[in-house]
Amino acid sequence: MIQTKGGSRGNPILADVGCVGRITSYNETSDGRYLITLTGICRFDAGEELNLKTPYRQVRARYDRFEDDLARDELAEASEAERNRFARALKRYLNRRELDIDWETASSAPLEALVNSLSMGLPFDPQEKQALLQAADLEARFDVLTTLLEIDAIDGDDESRSVQ
Repeated sequence: MIQTKGGSRGNPILADVGCVGRITSYNETSDGRYLITLTGICRFDAGEELNLKTPYRQVRARYDRFEDDLARDELAEASEAERNRFARALKRYLNRRELDIDWETASSAPLEALVNSLSMGLPFDPQEKQALLQAADLEARFDVLTTLLEIDAIDGDDESRSVQ
């Protein structure tokens, strides 16, 4: 899977990095669409686009830069200050968007699972999702995620001030 960068409607530019995934669930909706859940396996750099007559665009994927994705990537234990900063930012983000999570499960989950799950599941825009995908490693993804959560809170503060 690879996102587009936008641009022309007929043939938008593809992002530089995509992710190979495994279909872990799918459902057909009453209107004939399919809801597909992919579990990421390994990121790739998008090489040349192949000139094929298939329903989906295809690229020559290069995996060498991301071969560490295939090994378990553990986040070095974050300091208490980093964890607290992350938790504060997450709470503000979820409150602002009227979302909720099971805090007991979140607080007991390994940081790796929490960061990856939130990166996939939170309603970030495509450019933000791409930034999370392109983070060099799990530690960098933790930093990007924390920053995105904090930026959202700042934007929310700006909006509330302008409404008053």
